[in-house]
Amino acid sequence: MRGTLARAADPRPPRWLDGARDPFVPDPGVTQAAIPFAGSTIIALEARHFEAIRRCVSLCFRIAHSPAWQARVDAGAPPHLRHAPGNFGVFMGYDFHLTREGPRLIEINTNAGGALVNGLHTAALCDPERLACVCDELLPVDQMESRLVGQFRDEFAAARGPQAALRRVAIVDDHPREQFLYPEFRLVRALFSRNGIEARIADTRELAPHEPGGLALGDWPVDLVYLRDTDFTLETPRAQALRDAYLAGSVVVTPSPREYHLLADKRRLTWLSSREELSALGVGEEESAFLTTLVPETRLLSQQDPDALFAARREWVFKPATSFGSRAVYRGDKLTRRRFAELLREPGYLVQRHAAPGELEVETSEGRRTMKFDVRAYAYRDQVLLLGARVYQGQVTNLRSPGGGFSAICVARGGDSS
Repeated sequence: MRGTLARAADPRPPRWLDGARDPFVPDPGVTQAAIPFAGSTIIALEARHFEAIRRCVSLCFRIAHSPAWQARVDAGAPPHLRHAPGNFGVFMGYDFHLTREGPRLIEINTNAGGALVNGLHTAALCDPERLACVCDELLPVDQMESRLVGQFRDEFAAARGPQAALRRVAIVDDHPREQFLYPEFRLVRALFSRNGIEARIADTRELAPHEPGGLALGDWPVDLVYLRDTDFTLETPRAQALRDAYLAGSVVVTPSPREYHLLADKRRLTWLSSREELSALGVGEEESAFLTTLVPETRLLSQQDPDALFAARREWVFKPATSFGSRAVYRGDKLTRRRFAELLREPGYLVQRHAAPGELEVETSEGRRTMKFDVRAYAYRDQVLLLGARVYQGQVTNLRSPGGGFSAICVARGGDSS
């Protein structure tokens, strides 16, 4: 499907950055590449496609938190993944390709990056008055901000009770100042500050036990940890103190390792794409039919016939169950016999039926080019909070293509944008 482009207003500093140091200017002494944006255009998404995305998000969340799903997932799982802290996960990311037949869910992610620089920042560069006649679901930035902060407060209340007040948040990652999306960490910190919540950015290793219980950065006690570290299940040595506090219930972690275990492990897609599996889990026929249309068929590589699969490899995408950022993902038509043989020996690989991404025309430094894009729905529990797109070229999503990068999305009012 080709995306329809609407020209946005001339870029201007978003109002929600007023009074704060521009987070897109690196800190002194920090070497960091600029975050790319795909020009001053937005992608028009058909209303019916947005409704399909919204329904898919809601169903996935509800099914993954049903007793039958949790019992199935927990069978044989280690104790730290069976631990249910009471909260869920902020900024869940549901990634879709817009095919000719409509959206297709190719991945679910916890701690999905880019919500503020993708969904919120790109939207802040658009003029709501100019776009109101063509865009639905277009919220003022203040209202969008309120939604984003609200999910953190809801997470804290879910774990600590409705009267609990969130005061201190640690935004943690592995060497955060070296991360590509470090500017977003600073945006989140500023957003918290404007809403009366103190936040600090830290390396996961800096978290330490705090007497009389809990977790702290130095002598600064932490109420909630916003986990941007890609150690989703807290199994590395750098996360030892955080893991101990999480399992003891002395700190709230979001996204929780439990939410990754339930939804974001890519092996869950093998169930979401199978009517037989969904039926066995108690999902109704109508909902199963809907989900298995939107979720491309996904299988465990280890359970496939190698010769038949290699012969049909152009129809499939090969991806590790626990990867992130499109790492070690191979499109079948680019896969050599040698690399295929290597994948067969690597544990945890999946094959997913290829669903072509959307395409659009973009002005680049090399002239006008046809590029691919995907759609990310940022969600909290069963609700879509924001939409954003990533424009790219090549086999998989990246932010390095000339003219590519983050782009805003407009849910079109009526009509057909295919």
